[in-house]
Amino acid sequence: ITRAAEFHRARGAIATLVLARADNPMDYGVVDVDAEGRVRSFHEKPDWSEVLSDTVNTGIYILEPAALRRIPEKTNFDFSKDLYPQMLRERAALFGHVAEGYWRDIGNIEEYRRAHDDILRGRVKIRLRGERRTTGRCTIWGERGAMIGREVRCRGTVLLGANVEVGAGAALENVIIGPGTKIGPGADVRGTVLWENCRVGPSARISEAVCGTGVKIGAGAAIRERTIVADNAEVGARAVVGPNVKVWPDKVVEERAALTHSLIWGEAWERSLFTGARVSGVPNFELTPEIAARLAGAYGATLDRGAFVATSRDSDRASRMINRALMTGFMSVGCAVEDLQVMPIPVVRHAVHHGKEAGGIHVRRSPFDPKVVDILFFDADGRDLPPGKTQSIERLFAREDFPRAGPDGTGDLNFPTRVVDRYQQDFLSHVARERIAERRFNLVLDYAYGTTVNVLPGILGALDADSVSLDAYAAPGRLSRSDEEFISGLQRLGGIVRSIGADVGLWIDPGGEVIHLVDDTGRPLTPDIAQLAVVDLALQHLGVRKVALPVTTAAAVAECVRAHGGEVVWTKTEHHAMMASATGVDMVAGARGELIYSHFLPAYDGMFAAVRLLEALALDGRRLSELAGEYRPIHKKQERVACPWGRKGAVMRRLMESTENEERQLVDGVKIWRDERTWALVIPHSDKPYFVVTAEAPDEAGAAALVHEYTRKVERWRDET
Repeated sequence: ITRAAEFHRARGAIATLVLARADNPMDYGVVDVDAEGRVRSFHEKPDWSEVLSDTVNTGIYILEPAALRRIPEKTNFDFSKDLYPQMLRERAALFGHVAEGYWRDIGNIEEYRRAHDDILRGRVKIRLRGERRTTGRCTIWGERGAMIGREVRCRGTVLLGANVEVGAGAALENVIIGPGTKIGPGADVRGTVLWENCRVGPSARISEAVCGTGVKIGAGAAIRERTIVADNAEVGARAVVGPNVKVWPDKVVEERAALTHSLIWGEAWERSLFTGARVSGVPNFELTPEIAARLAGAYGATLDRGAFVATSRDSDRASRMINRALMTGFMSVGCAVEDLQVMPIPVVRHAVHHGKEAGGIHVRRSPFDPKVVDILFFDADGRDLPPGKTQSIERLFAREDFPRAGPDGTGDLNFPTRVVDRYQQDFLSHVARERIAERRFNLVLDYAYGTTVNVLPGILGALDADSVSLDAYAAPGRLSRSDEEFISGLQRLGGIVRSIGADVGLWIDPGGEVIHLVDDTGRPLTPDIAQLAVVDLALQHLGVRKVALPVTTAAAVAECVRAHGGEVVWTKTEHHAMMASATGVDMVAGARGELIYSHFLPAYDGMFAAVRLLEALALDGRRLSELAGEYRPIHKKQERVACPWGRKGAVMRRLMESTENEERQLVDGVKIWRDERTWALVIPHSDKPYFVVTAEAPDEAGAAALVHEYTRKVERWRDET
């Protein structure tokens, strides 16, 4: 702190943030500073796309009176969310000092336990109280009155408070035991913090837990990893608790009871249940009905009591099971459930957007992994839930302290009618029906065994379009496809288009959100060319002027927008970010077949995107192959670079330092522009331990060389010590 104060005075700062390096910076405010220590950017609890450094805000500030005078009276005003962003915008003297030494935020139980473990393992310079003695492989610090019985086995470091008693034959390893606590004979306690006046019965076993004041653990009971037993709680003899269970203050776990609520979710660093606005897991293993009900309860608790919530699913049996569990969870906190049953995702989003629902969910078999079920969470607009909302749900889910409805407050269950009719009517009112009908399109559609087969044929019939349908029936076991199966399916689609002379081939994903195109010659369009063609046609014929594009978009697409007098708004690649960008633009065009026409729905809708394409083709007069043939080839390359979670922040810091004098974008990761058609983009993956490196250049060799260059850089920075 003394050095930080000296730094503050030397820089003439109004405010100095004391910073520390963190392996996983997403849990904190990430601060990027220049060589002089001036703050360049500040992101409070960012996602990985916003992590530009591994330096984090410790919550220790040095402030001048001028900083405090910026805080308005009688107003909610947060240092991190309000004051520092304001100072950053006004280019005030806001600095950050990266401090050496030990720092750990003990705002959650796992970090609290790790801090104690660091003390026991000598990673922290701290003065321990009591008398020290070493026996074999154990160092014991005992305060006045601490007593250890015969044949007690100790390993690591053991801290005993005043008047602690340890019974004969007990085993202790790396533990902190508070004053007045009694450990029974034969008990086994490892990696645990016990507060004062606890009682641990004979032969009880406690591993990597935290027990509050006055806790009683019965004889032969087992407390497993990462469990918290709060003040004055009792665990009966031979009961089993954990892992990852919280026993609340004054609660009693009966003798021989098994209190098990496994919340282990994937790998150790994955602290978040949500990936974007999605929760995924293997049904009945990671994603059980009990967990689904609690998730819905947590979501419902963030809404007003009595709020309406839409639920829906695909045709899969596991999806039906999880959907029903979610319905009970919503009803248990007083939400009224509107169950839309088996329904395409865009229809659900449309119903929520135009209805009285405060939010919604959709359960599906993952399109990428047949073992996994996804729960998609929507807000009142029908868009993906934003990060702030998912974080609130996670906090309630983890604490398990959301209020349940009383006996007379249980939510109602309804089954709305005419949902598809209303969608189809609104859909047709937003397209030029007569112009499309005049063209009398001949189409081939692959429904991928999804639910759009219950909706889209009626729309196409109203537009006088003839179509040949493939995979147009429910097949729950075939909703997921490998890359090879997807490519094979597109080739089959192209062959049928070519053989019958169809105008367009369309592959629609099972949920109805994404489309892939095959032109009239039977050639599947690459995602980049398809994106360019759709945007080009929309600018020429559909009144589109302002287009949101993810940062992975090829340069030719942005050039096309500007050539037509349009405006580009760059956005992140995550789904929720693309949907959020729909406000204030005419169109959002993703690079993987995701399309949003904001005047109809601020979320992906593959069916509407397909018909808007037909409308533009009808107005244009050219065939899709003619249009696509006019574009120059797009050369993009992409590689993944494995990187441990604990090194991601450091890699981003080195990337920021190395590109400081280059033209770059910081919308999502770091995008470095070499010229108007050559760029490299480095993004830390949001939920996997790797970076995604993408590059574009005028030719294949240039793109390969650029992606290789940044792949090697990321590997070098990852391996630095």
